[in-house]
Amino acid sequence: MKLNLRINPEASTGEKCETCGKPLTPENLYTRRIGGQVHYFCCSHCADAFQKDQHCC
Repeated sequence: MKLNLRINPEASTGEKCETCGKPLTPENLYTRRIGGQVHYFCCSHCADAFQKDQHCC
């Protein structure tokens, strides 16, 4: 099951997208829970790419 969340736009992590490195802003902050941990991305496409790379074997 995929969990796609947009968090409070007023919140900002000061972090970068875990896939492409784009700075995260309140306008592009996208999160997804993968393997029990919340990961931060700039869009769903980066989240999909990150999750695809997390599969082993």
